[in-house]
Formats: sequence, C-alpha cells, structure tokens
Amino acid sequence: MRVLIAYATHAGSTAEIATFIASELKNHGISAEVKEIREVIDPGEYDRLIIGGPIYVGRMKEVEEFCKQHQATIKGRLIGAFTVGMAFTGDEVKQAEARQVLDTAIAPFSPGRLGYFAGKTDPSRLSFFERTALKVVKAPIGDFRDWNAIRTWITGVADDLRG
Repeated sequence: MRVLIAYATHAGSTAEIATFIASELKNHGISAEVKEIREVIDPGEYDRLIIGGPIYVGRMKEVEEFCKQHQATIKGRLIGAFTVGMAFTGDEVKQAEARQVLDTAIAPFSPGRLGYFAGKTDPSRLSFFERTALKVVKAPIGDFRDWNAIRTWITGVADDLRG
C-alpha cells in the first residue's frame, strides 16, 4: 500500500508534523511518503492520502486548491486530514471556527480521521509584517504542539489503514 502525506506549510511547523506522522506510521509498520502539497503531481499514484496544512489568515488555501484540483483522484483515497493553528491553544469558539476551516478546505470529503493540532509560532521565521500582525492580535508565541495528542491521532489513522 502506498500512502502519501501531502502537506502545506508556512513557516515549517506543519512540515515537522507531517514528518512526525510518517515516522509514527512507520512505527506501526506502515510506510508513507511525505511531500509538500505543491510538489504532488498525481495523487492517484497512492492508495491512501493524508492531507494537512496550517490555518493562515483564516484559510487553508493550498489544501483547498489541491482538493478541488484533484477531486476525482482523491475520492476514496483520503483517509485523514489535519490542520495546524494557534486557534487550538485558545477557547472553544476559536477552535470550532478553526475546525470549520478544515471542513471547508477538504470539502466535499469527510475522511474518517480529522486532526486539529496547536502549532508553533517562531517570529524569527516570519516577515516584519507578520511579526507586527502577531503583536496586534496578541497571538501566543512559542511551541504549543502536543506530540502525544498527534501520536494518538496517528494510532487511529494506522488502525484505519490496516482496516
């Protein structure tokens, strides 16, 4: 079985999570290839797909475009999707809004496993404008990724892959 983890990233946090997902799947005896979403030419080369990306300015633009472009190919292959965002460090209202962003990005698909993960904000990897915006909205700075929660999600995905 060929498994692809296709991800979008803005400042690298989601790429690190995608790589971690592949590593953990390997611990479950499942080999997966990790590719940045814009490098994926034909997702039909894979039996199963996991798609993920960050919420950036309230959207998951690259994930949404990928799903629309490859809609016919993705159908029946998408087993999991995840999003990474600082909204998952906040209150339930913000988390619900962020969950809706993922639903919108992957529509019309409803994979069995959806992952919602807090991210990492490293101002040194951001532009001056982005750093200024962080200050204005008082966004949390730091690494809020919960690797154990991600690992738990991956265990469910591995169970689904083994069917």
